[in-house]
Amino acid sequence: MKGLCLLLFFLKGARNMKNTQSLKLNRDFRRAYKGASHAGGYTVVYARKNRCGFNRLGLTVSKTAGKAVVRNRLKRLMRESYRLMEDDIREGYDIIIVARNRAVGKTFEQIRSDVSFSLNKLEMKK
Repeated sequence: MKGLCLLLFFLKGARNMKNTQSLKLNRDFRRAYKGASHAGGYTVVYARKNRCGFNRLGLTVSKTAGKAVVRNRLKRLMRESYRLMEDDIREGYDIIIVARNRAVGKTFEQIRSDVSFSLNKLEMKK
């Protein structure tokens, strides 16, 4: 499994983050949901150790949060929040960040502080 993870990492390359890949497969999401979690005011963060040497990030926003423009903005805010903290986060985890409906219309700073607080509570920071 570790060899497969490393192969995927080098074939795809890290596009927007140095040590993180996207979490895309349904089975990987289901497995990560069984890990530790923390619910903040605007987001819920799930984390579970993986067998890879790097992190994999999944972002989820429900359709009830709004139309595509609103959902994509929330995903961009959550992705940027993670990217800025990436160097401070322990490696080898599958991390899922789920936006709550009350996150709609919030500023970047509010989302960033909520994600940071949740990662601290999960002891994900170095």
